[in-house]
Amino acid sequence: MDPLVITTISVSLLVAAACVVALAVPRLRSRAALPDTLGTLARARPGQPEFLPRLPYARAAYILPDEDRALFASLNAAAPDDLAVVPHVRLTDVLCVEPRTTQPDHYRDRIRDIVLDFVLCDRQTATPRLAALFEQPGAARGAAFVDAALVGAGIPVLRIARGAGTPAEALHTEIVAALGRPSRSATNQAAWPVAAPVTSPGRAARLPELVVVPRTPARYACGRCHREIRARARCCPHCGAVLAG
Repeated sequence: MDPLVITTISVSLLVAAACVVALAVPRLRSRAALPDTLGTLARARPGQPEFLPRLPYARAAYILPDEDRALFASLNAAAPDDLAVVPHVRLTDVLCVEPRTTQPDHYRDRIRDIVLDFVLCDRQTATPRLAALFEQPGAARGAAFVDAALVGAGIPVLRIARGAGTPAEALHTEIVAALGRPSRSATNQAAWPVAAPVTSPGRAARLPELVVVPRTPARYACGRCHREIRARARCCPHCGAVLAG
């Protein structure tokens, strides 16, 4: 046979063999790496994202500042047994606009960004029963609007002044009075739980003084001019605005 033909055939066989090896090596490498990948997945901690590094977050020490935590502890000690104290509740989760209200979006927008300091809710149904709010001396008009909205919906309000202490027993008396309930008997008052003091370095938190906003009678104001109107008025006698039916 011609040596040139033999050389050509040999070169062709070598090229074919090289191609086969080049195709087989990646498959062998992927199979070898598969057990390591499965082992990594098996060693992943439950609840953690896969293939993600630890994110730069840490748990906050408290979700409430010192003064709010002091009142939170006092309210928990003073609240009736069937009520739970919930902090930082959006007003839109407590109130809704009545059906067939004129300009419902306007009234919904007025309460959209308001957050209540504390709400006492039914432990079983989470129904709001009472709102405990700090006084706002610099925002009397806004506070009056919130009070009128809550009281008009049947939710009594306790306005609490910052800075002065109120014992749990007195706080309980004000809560049950606002709810229209009888107070605890004198025999049970001897075993009142005492809220643990909440302090921070260099400052001691004091329980606030309590101010009661009466549940009744409710007063109504026009949503446009904010002047007082009758309970069942169809239009404002001052500015002529049409009111909800």
